[in-house]
Amino acid sequence: MTAALPDWNIAIRSEETHTTTSIKSVVLPLDGSEQSHIALPVAQKLAQLYGARLYAAYVGQSQIELANAASQLGLSDEEGKGVILEPSRSCDPAEHVLRLMQELPHALLVMSTATGAQTQANRFGAVTESVFAGKPARAVLVHAEGGEKAWNLRQILLAHDGTPISIPAVGSAVDLAERAGAEVIALHVAARGEDRPDARGSIAAPLYVDQPQHEWPAWAEEFMNRVVASGAFASGVHFKLRVAGGQAGSELAHVARQRSIDLVVLAWHGHWAEHGDCATRVVVRNAGCPVMLVYSGS
Repeated sequence: MTAALPDWNIAIRSEETHTTTSIKSVVLPLDGSEQSHIALPVAQKLAQLYGARLYAAYVGQSQIELANAASQLGLSDEEGKGVILEPSRSCDPAEHVLRLMQELPHALLVMSTATGAQTQANRFGAVTESVFAGKPARAVLVHAEGGEKAWNLRQILLAHDGTPISIPAVGSAVDLAERAGAEVIALHVAARGEDRPDARGSIAAPLYVDQPQHEWPAWAEEFMNRVVASGAFASGVHFKLRVAGGQAGSELAHVARQRSIDLVVLAWHGHWAEHGDCATRVVVRNAGCPVMLVYSGS
């Protein structure tokens, strides 16, 4: 990890509002275990912020009785209030979850990394792995090692590498920031030795990572102009830009822990099953907070 560059503080004062399609349904897969239950506080808070309906999707191995469904899912009477129970209509848990994601209006998936038994080292629970192999459009992963705890949203870390692929994540971060009154920190990791992005519409960071007095101020202004334009920011959203050197996954996780971030938002390609040590998994494992993944295609 190289030395971090100065932060740029920018308060957006646009009269336009963002056009991101907001969430209307939150899907929470539960298998009746404590490990899957740890995602409940995050799902409940997000459902509240979006004004969305919360659906508990049963993904356990045993048969579930509708009369006792809430208790079999590990939900207390209080936790079960306002939750719509969705017993499996398929023998395959992942298929059940992905079908719900397609059928429910504007759905967001929220689930623990430990849903289903872990079958391989350096992998998450079997149900989690299967669901994400299906590339859900918008999802939040809650790492099981953090345990179950109350969750609030005050700071959002938005990963942005300067390429058009990152754009889908911007609107999602801004939408939540407006609803929660949260601050957004956009992190650009300028890694040494890596090829500069050549995709059309990309904005490459200056070559001299450790010399912010030269090209960085002009780059920061252009970078922020593009981020703001891509997200169509709502009035009053407070935004910071942070630039650091290092490997993207480990640097994102480091900044998230250092700044006590509540949610990391990043675009992902959906290359899930092929890479057991990809940057996305590194962030999910080590950020110390939930991670929202916005699918941007391959």
